[in-house]
Amino acid sequence: MAAMTERELCAILKAERANALGGAQSPELADERAKALDYYNGDMDKDMPRPGPDRSGAVSTDVADVVEGLMPSLLEIFVSGDEVVRFEPVGPEDEDAAQQETDYVNHVFMQGNQGFLVLHNFIKDAILQKAGVVKAWWDTTEQRQRERYVDLTDDEFALLLAADGVEVVEHEERPADPMTMEQGPEPGAEGMAPPQPATLHTVTVVIREERGSCRVEGVPPEEFGISRRARSLSTAPYAFHKRAVPVSDLLAAGYDRKQLDAIPSYGDAETEEEQARQTDTMGSPDHDTLNRSMREVEVTEHYIRIDYDDDGVAELRRVVTAGPQGVVLTRDGKPENEEIDRMPFAIMSPIIIPHRVIGRSVADLVMDIQRIKTALLRALLDNAYFANNQRMEVAEAFATDQTLDDMLTNRPGGIVRVKQPGGITPIAVQPIGGWVHPLIEYTDSVREWRTGVTRQGQGLDANALNNQTATAAAQAFTAAQARMKMIARVLAETGIRDLFLLIHELTRKHSDRQAVVRLRNKWVTVDPREWRTRNDMTVSVGLGTGSKDQMLGHLSSLLAFQMQALGGGGMGGMITPRNVYATLKRMVENAGLKSIDPYAQDPANVPPAPPQPDPKMMEMQARMQLEQQKAQAQAEAERMRAEADITIAREKLAAEVTLKREQMQAEMQLKREQMILEANMARAQAVLNAQTKPATVSAVQLGGEVG
Repeated sequence: MAAMTERELCAILKAERANALGGAQSPELADERAKALDYYNGDMDKDMPRPGPDRSGAVSTDVADVVEGLMPSLLEIFVSGDEVVRFEPVGPEDEDAAQQETDYVNHVFMQGNQGFLVLHNFIKDAILQKAGVVKAWWDTTEQRQRERYVDLTDDEFALLLAADGVEVVEHEERPADPMTMEQGPEPGAEGMAPPQPATLHTVTVVIREERGSCRVEGVPPEEFGISRRARSLSTAPYAFHKRAVPVSDLLAAGYDRKQLDAIPSYGDAETEEEQARQTDTMGSPDHDTLNRSMREVEVTEHYIRIDYDDDGVAELRRVVTAGPQGVVLTRDGKPENEEIDRMPFAIMSPIIIPHRVIGRSVADLVMDIQRIKTALLRALLDNAYFANNQRMEVAEAFATDQTLDDMLTNRPGGIVRVKQPGGITPIAVQPIGGWVHPLIEYTDSVREWRTGVTRQGQGLDANALNNQTATAAAQAFTAAQARMKMIARVLAETGIRDLFLLIHELTRKHSDRQAVVRLRNKWVTVDPREWRTRNDMTVSVGLGTGSKDQMLGHLSSLLAFQMQALGGGGMGGMITPRNVYATLKRMVENAGLKSIDPYAQDPANVPPAPPQPDPKMMEMQARMQLEQQKAQAQAEAERMRAEADITIAREKLAAEVTLKREQMQAEMQLKREQMILEANMARAQAVLNAQTKPATVSAVQLGGEVG
């Protein structure tokens, strides 16, 4: 089986593109979208050319009013909470995985990309130009970081070169100053080689690192086309995306330079729709520039179901062509022609036409009203101009040669010369305000019923409710909210659902590493390679401002009932803390807060409370505890009594010891005093004895002499 030739493939692609919606042979869709853009910008010259200089050229801006009136409410519906979408688990064991995937995919969209702006443009294109288109793809880019190092040693320089992705772009060497180098062993020492002269390196390097990420970007409707036969994007036989791309970007992506040099530059805005998008202040872009590296060429990505390999089965292929001739580009030496799993687009329309990809826009519902109101407004203003500058009836019999010249010179306080008073009579102008104002009011009411954008909901008229009962106003507001909610549900279940399924699939298929991100105020490790294929997904759609207030009231009543039931045992387990947490979470979301985490904790993350014991067991434990306390009290009393006895005995013993010590000290003192007294008596006796001894001696001597 022979594969299709490139010539045959290019012919088929050219024919499919020309016949597709948005292609060269089907300008109806482009004309309608260009007309909606003109009406949005207040340019109605094609349908209602501006009259002469003396007539009103006012334009009613109903399309812009409705679009800008819908945008705040629709954006609040999708981005007021912390989850744009939520993936549903497929089993009880899949709860945690589904929640993590929900958090990570929302993180990729809102933080990894400009999620708010993508949603804003996605929704605005849909309600203004019939279809909003967003493209999601896996982008592998090479990040380059330039660094300069000064005076690296040989070892440091070698270590730098050994790192992955390092490329040297500048390198200088110089000998090191010996005085600044560390002193080594003495030259000529045993076993040491003579020292080599040291070198210092000054180097500039580029560090390259490839990183992949899921990229999401809005596609201007005029750059996208789809087969007329398509009933859905997933089964469409053909779609294309054409855009102007700088040659520099194509060369960086690996496309052949010689081939690109032969492709002519992309011209200025070629289609009527592209021209309508350029406002007077913006001007038309100049695609031709003297900077040849930024020269832009037209690149078209074709997504076609075709039997390219002649096996009888059509496969979905992506083919990239460039230039008006549709030349297949060559990338890295191979034609950019590959088989893919699905188209990388999500598309949505606010008003669905069954069995068609592109439906109607909200602008389609309002453009005829804008034409009617513009005609009425111009007529009313012209009537006011004529009333201020009435036509005059001039009687020729009373006119002079200067009368007509004086009449043509119209200025405040001007003089008109006539032959006699009463020669000039104003022609009465019939005021039409009494008929025009009810018509304008009627067209406004028709616009409100068609679109759901009401004056009450937008806060435009402070007296809008004066002539309405509360019930009638509530019914009108509820009906308008129902239309807005219907638009939001259609957008959610078509384009936004497909977009997030595409982001999930791209992240799961192409991620090659774990990611550490902050989800719900916690740093977690996410490995998309372990995810399973998800088809069950719920898009979180709010209810609008008025319905949010009503929902808060309902949730408050439900919470009061839950708390009352939970206090009474949960009605046999029917009410659990998880139910209360779910109610609180919805209340936080309806209040416009991003996350419930700062206000309440998920019961699933709270450690389980210990089981409640049996009442009899509790009574027995209480009795045992009481007995134990009594025993402890008795033991404490015995201990205190024993301590008191010991204290008394210790004090008695101390007193006895003290008394004994005092008695001994007294006896010793008495003995000491007796000893002192005896010593004194002995000393006195000795003195007395010494005084009586000489007389005795003399008597003896005298007796001897006498004898």
